[in-house]
Amino acid sequence: MDAALVNKLLAACLAALSASPVMAAPLPVPRLIVAISVDQLSSNLFERNRARFHYGLKRLVSEGVVFPSGYQSHGATETCPGHSTLLTGRHPAATGIVGNSWRDQASGEDVYCVFDPVHPVPGREGQGRGPGNLRVSTLGEWMRGANPASRNVAISGKDRSAITMSGHGPTAVFWWDDERGFTTSVPAGTRENERMAPIAGLNAAIDARWRTAAPRWIVADKACATPPETRTYGKLEVTHQLPPAGFAVPARGSAFRADPKFTRWFRASPMLDSVVIEGADRLIDHYRLGRGPAPDLLSVSLSATDYVGHRYGNDGPEMCDNLAHLDRLLGRFLDRLDRLGVPVLVVLSADHGSADAAERAAERGVPARRVGMARLVKDVGGEVQAELGLGFAPLAGDEQVSIVGTDDPAMRRRIGAAALARLRARPEISAAFTRDELLAVRIPPDKPADELSLAERLAESTTADRSGDIVLAVAPYTSIGIPQKYGDAIAGHGTPWNYDRRVPILFWWKGAEAFEQPAPAETVDIAPTLAAILDIAPPTVDGRCLDLDRGTSNSCNPATPR
Repeated sequence: MDAALVNKLLAACLAALSASPVMAAPLPVPRLIVAISVDQLSSNLFERNRARFHYGLKRLVSEGVVFPSGYQSHGATETCPGHSTLLTGRHPAATGIVGNSWRDQASGEDVYCVFDPVHPVPGREGQGRGPGNLRVSTLGEWMRGANPASRNVAISGKDRSAITMSGHGPTAVFWWDDERGFTTSVPAGTRENERMAPIAGLNAAIDARWRTAAPRWIVADKACATPPETRTYGKLEVTHQLPPAGFAVPARGSAFRADPKFTRWFRASPMLDSVVIEGADRLIDHYRLGRGPAPDLLSVSLSATDYVGHRYGNDGPEMCDNLAHLDRLLGRFLDRLDRLGVPVLVVLSADHGSADAAERAAERGVPARRVGMARLVKDVGGEVQAELGLGFAPLAGDEQVSIVGTDDPAMRRRIGAAALARLRARPEISAAFTRDELLAVRIPPDKPADELSLAERLAESTTADRSGDIVLAVAPYTSIGIPQKYGDAIAGHGTPWNYDRRVPILFWWKGAEAFEQPAPAETVDIAPTLAAILDIAPPTVDGRCLDLDRGTSNSCNPATPR
């Protein structure tokens, strides 16, 4: 054959191949799903620091599927509601977790979101912790329903994070207790030593280690270090430096029975996440996760970013170095998962975002302010009391306002109308709605999270029996609370504004065809996405399946060959 003709044929073949659609590597059915929540990791914080990630977070981004504009689409952007959406596929209006706590309408008492008297906790009499308030099921429950051999295991620095991610009847659930190390609940018919067996060895090891050398914040990224700077937030002075001031060696005796100054410092440090990941390693080994007869689920909630953000804000040297620690920690953890030698799928997201402290944000031209919400509600209640000539203070709460002191329907309506008028006139408040107004909101199906109205956002976290009589939305960039003493929060979250709602959603597995999807996604999409990959039909969900296949296949279609 003529050489020129051969070259033409080769060129034609290469052109045809280059024009063909790229077939992505099949998404393997995972033997282990690892769901990671980084508490308070906002999309703003994630994007601002992306160029500084060199280890685990870089690997998740460069080798995985990235949804940079994920949303906790509801308005109650707190830890418990946010975690309740991650593996249920439901908004807080359905999960029933409308806040970290709420006022019981019958008793008038505050209820902690994971208070559960049938799940007593060792050494914490009257402080039972369990999923009794969670009204829906989780991915781990769906997996065990599909195959009872699946294990559903969770660990976190916070009880409310681990419990709402694992749901009802998990294989094991653990969280950090400042005085006892990792702990769990011991429901009737079980024994403490058996429930604690998977983690008891780690508690002993940490206790022995801390007796020899207390944990210290070692700077991970010297580029984060700046000259010490003292600022005033509310009535509190904070010196920003690396490592942060305030460290105290644990008290003598058990390393966990430390003085409060140490425990406050420890929680707002990367060392909290370090012991949680150490615990996750132990649980992988104890249960041989990913190596059993059915797919397993490990939920890991990392709380340090939230505590650091509250203590120091999210735009200073402390958060900068905390994220450097997180990046390295996740790098080591992903290497650990690699060594399992089984298909692993990792999803990482967050329970909510955050804003920086109002005082520091204001210096950057942001119209930020600080308000004590409980004080504001009390003041407005006093005005309503005087206006109506009441013999009692009629309002209680903060962003969730309850009418108290009377059960008379007519009087409650008068108090509500007077309170609404005054609250809506306050410059610190952008909007105020009655509970009934929010319950009547109907959100169009498939309406994107970034297009929801304020009322629709708040409606997604409102229930008839747990929400306040009046639900408030503070003005944008408002820091809630007046810091007074060491340990008080200078910054936070909890608003319906996008800086609190937007969170990254990352999916990763070995061999993934990486891509980035800028369109809005929601945290309620995570559970149905994972269920489809496992070929499990979920119950009713608010989210949708996200296609993680870059090629012509669709990971949302169980019939697609994998």
